[in-house]
Amino acid sequence: MLKVERVGKSFPPRPVLRGVSLTVDSEIRVIIGLNGGGKSTLLKIIAGIWGADSGSVHIDGKDVTDLSPEDREIGYVPQHPALFRHLTVKENIYYALRNGRGAVEEGDRLIRMLGLGEVLDKKPGVLSGGYQSRVSLARALASRPKVMLFDEPLSDLDLAIKENLLPEFKKVLKALGMPVLYVTHDPREARLVGDSFSALLQGEIRGIHSAEEAFDLIKADYVSG
Repeated sequence: MLKVERVGKSFPPRPVLRGVSLTVDSEIRVIIGLNGGGKSTLLKIIAGIWGADSGSVHIDGKDVTDLSPEDREIGYVPQHPALFRHLTVKENIYYALRNGRGAVEEGDRLIRMLGLGEVLDKKPGVLSGGYQSRVSLARALASRPKVMLFDEPLSDLDLAIKENLLPEFKKVLKALGMPVLYVTHDPREARLVGDSFSALLQGEIRGIHSAEEAFDLIKADYVSG
């Protein structure tokens, strides 16, 4: 379980997160909000890339607020696939094993699940955007994280590719049964991948029932602002 309690963050003079609290169990929670609204900031605080001004982060009941990113057992997939260009697909996927994390068997399973067997010896630079996204997901999952974070990982891809990839991504993530936090500003993407939804508005999290409800709230907030 991932639990975020009263997390606050400001980039003076503007507060970005205002006491954000949320709990994510074995589900894919999608956070929807406008660009620049604090979604990426929240993920980076959970991952340990940035520190919070206040609040705490817990994973499986353990307070990880002061731990380094390497010690949090979190998988993080950024907006642009951050693959090692000089390594092959296979070497990228098994990279975590160098630091004693994950297992070859897990990597092999992910290669099968994501259909990467035919590109293992290729370098990322010759792959399509869709395949690069698959490799990025496989590499993050091969380390056996307890939580997965996605920061608009398919924003560089066109809609047709997203609609093919997202059901595959969801199937893989549901099979592994871990808490997943996925941020996007795309309503169709949210519907395709999410089990539950939240909206991030003016630095505050609001629980909602659907992607459509989130965008109604965002539209109303934008008009009133």
